[in-house]
Amino acid sequence: MRARHLLLLGLLLSTSLVVCAQDEDVIAAEDGGSGDSVAEEPESPPPSPPPPSPPPPPKRKAASVLSVDSAEAQVITAGGKKQSTKSAKFGSALLDGLALDVGASIEVTFTPKTDGAASKPQQAMLVLAPAGAADIAAYAVAKPRKDGSHAAVVSQSAVEKQLGPVGGKLVATLLLGDPQAPKGVRWELGSILLPPGDESAKPAPAYRSARVQQINNLLPNIAHIFRAPEKRPPAVVSLVFTGLALAPLALLALWLLASGALSLPAFPSGPAALWALLFHGGIGALLVLYWLFWTQLDLAQTLPLAIGIGLATAAVGYKALSALADARLQAERAAATPAKKTN
Repeated sequence: MRARHLLLLGLLLSTSLVVCAQDEDVIAAEDGGSGDSVAEEPESPPPSPPPPSPPPPPKRKAASVLSVDSAEAQVITAGGKKQSTKSAKFGSALLDGLALDVGASIEVTFTPKTDGAASKPQQAMLVLAPAGAADIAAYAVAKPRKDGSHAAVVSQSAVEKQLGPVGGKLVATLLLGDPQAPKGVRWELGSILLPPGDESAKPAPAYRSARVQQINNLLPNIAHIFRAPEKRPPAVVSLVFTGLALAPLALLALWLLASGALSLPAFPSGPAALWALLFHGGIGALLVLYWLFWTQLDLAQTLPLAIGIGLATAAVGYKALSALADARLQAERAAATPAKKTN
């Protein structure tokens, strides 16, 4: 049995030695192959690409140019009939000496352009200022149309509403402006003749001037109208309800007088008299405090005083009741002592 074990142990040892030898051969072969690969010269790396060129600076956008090629003026009568039409190129007089009768209006049509294309500027208006006064002016805002043109309508009533009855010659100027265009457009169209107004009336202008505020161009003061107070009931009703509220107090006073509680002979004597006086004084102080609350004090001022006087009155009342109980007990004892002696 022992011989078998030894034989098996020998076989295992020999097998392990053979396996170790094979592993050493494989490792040696790998080392030889890696040595050959190390001996070879490494390949040169590929050339790096050239750095990218910086992007070109962005081109600055040129400022827009606001312009007007021509304008057209049309006189419309009070009945709405188109009377005459006149057109002019930019820079020439369009409304030179054009008369504006009562009830009539003038429509100025133009097409504003930005860089040669029709556009809608932020500001487009027609300014009418008296020839001899540079501190007031009337304004008519130009409204855009579907075809790209703009129209500003000036009537005699609108001018009179803004400037008053000035009459005479008014210098008309077309003004255009837009944030995209550094330079606006100013075109003096000429003058308009208004019929003479009534200088005796001189009504105050309804609108404020956009240039200088006039003395007579002030808005009236705002008068606030408050709601009328509600009608109060008659004084008799208030007096009746006041009497009903004071009725319980009056009934209490009558009951105390009828029962003899307020009579001086019933008032306690001895040490209890001082506590009773202090207790009644606390009750009176509370009544005075209630009266002051209705006439002078508020709730925040009344509450601390009421709490202090109430606690003091409760403590004094407890002392008064204790003194009365002691006095009653002593009186009962004094009445019971002679009775025992007689027995």
